[in-house]
Amino acid sequence: MRILWLHQYFATPKGWGAVRTYEFARRFCSQGHTVDVVCCAGYDASLAGAGSEPFSVDGVRVYVSGTGYRPHMGFFRRVLSFLQFMAYAVWHVLRRGRGYDVMIASSGPLTLAVPALIGRWLRCLPFVFEVIDVWPDSAIAAGVLRNPLLKWLSFRLEALAYKYASAIVTCSTGMTERVKNKIGADSGIRGSGNKAKVATVSNCCDLELFSLDGENRRKTRERMNVRDDQLVALYTGAMGLSNAIPDLTEAVRLTAGDERVVWWFAGDGRHADKLKDLGEKGAETCRFFGSLSKGQVVELYLAADVNMVTFMHAPLFYENSPNKFFDGIAAGLPAVFNRTTWLGPWLTQYECGIVCQGDASGKEMADVICELAADKGRLQRMGLGARRLAEEVFSRDKLATEYLGIVEQAARDGCGT
Repeated sequence: MRILWLHQYFATPKGWGAVRTYEFARRFCSQGHTVDVVCCAGYDASLAGAGSEPFSVDGVRVYVSGTGYRPHMGFFRRVLSFLQFMAYAVWHVLRRGRGYDVMIASSGPLTLAVPALIGRWLRCLPFVFEVIDVWPDSAIAAGVLRNPLLKWLSFRLEALAYKYASAIVTCSTGMTERVKNKIGADSGIRGSGNKAKVATVSNCCDLELFSLDGENRRKTRERMNVRDDQLVALYTGAMGLSNAIPDLTEAVRLTAGDERVVWWFAGDGRHADKLKDLGEKGAETCRFFGSLSKGQVVELYLAADVNMVTFMHAPLFYENSPNKFFDGIAAGLPAVFNRTTWLGPWLTQYECGIVCQGDASGKEMADVICELAADKGRLQRMGLGARRLAEEVFSRDKLATEYLGIVEQAARDGCGT
C-alpha cells in the first residue's frame, strides 16, 4: 500500500515537536508499506534545507516545504504560513496523487483539508482525515479565530472534510463524540448513520524510548544539581495561550519557599518568556531549557518526578490528548492536571494522576506538589501505576496496528465511500 501523509507539523526525534506521525509512519513502513510525508520544518530544524528532493528518515520518504512556521507567530503570519503550505501540498497531490492508494491529512491546521479534498475529487484518492485539534472549535475557544467570515469558511471546510473522508481519526474519546455530534447534526455531511466511520486512535507511548535506568537518572540529576530528596516537577511542549501558563507560574510562585521542589521547563511558544523569566530568577530550583530534541526531553522525563499537564479551562480543552502526558507515563511519572480531562478514569483506575478541580488551579497544583514532595512512598506507587498504564493501554505498537487497519480499509473502499 502506498500512503501519502500530509502533516505540516511533522517532526522526527531530532526536532522538538510531537512525533506521532513519524512513529506511526515508520511502523507502517516496517509492515511493508510505502509512506511519503509532506511537511514543513517548523518543529524540526533537521528537516530544514532539504531542497526540492525527498529524503528518507527511517524508511519514511519526506518532502519538505520551505514554508516557515513557529508557534509564537502572530495570527496573520500563521494564516499566511498555513496557506503557503496548503498550496505546496495541493501541488504535490496534483503532481503525484495518482501514485498513491490512500492519503492521510492531519489537522490542524484545517487548511490541510483542501489538498485532501482536491486529491479525492481530481485524483480519486481516498483520504483519512486525522483530527489532532478540532478546528475551528479550538481556535475559536482560544480566542485566535474571531473573524465571522473566517469562522463560516472554516466550518464549511470542516463539513466538507467530514463528508468526503473515507474515515475520520481523532486523538481522544471526547473529540470522537464531538465529531460524531457534528456529523449527526448536519444532514449536509452524511447523517447520523455514518457516525461509525469516526474512530479514536489516541496519542500513545513509545515504551522503548523510556528505559527506566536508575543510573542515568542519577547522573542527570547530579548534573542539574538536584538532590535525591528533591521533587522535580516537569513541564514540556507548547507554551501558548491555550496552555494555561499563568496556572504554572502561580504554582511556581507558591512553592518558591519549599526547597524540596524543583521546576523544569522545556518548550517554546508565545508565553515562553514568562517561564524563562522564572528560570532566570529561580537559579537551581527553576530551570528553563527552551526547545530541546526528543532525546533531550526523554532524558528530562527520566530524571523528573512529576509531569505537569495544563490547558485552558474552556470546556473544549477537556478533550485534548496531550503528547506530554503519554511521554510522562511511559517514563513512569504521575501526572498533575490543572483541569478536568477525558483521561480521568484511567488516572483513577491506575492511581497515577491528580486532577485539580477548583477555580484556583495554580494553588491546587502547588499544594499537590508539596504533598507529593513530603510523601515519596505515594510518589513511587503512582509512578509504577503510570508505567503500567502506558504498557497496558497506550502502547504505540498496539495503537499503530489499529490505525493501519483503518487506513487499509479506506484504501480498499476507494472513492466509492
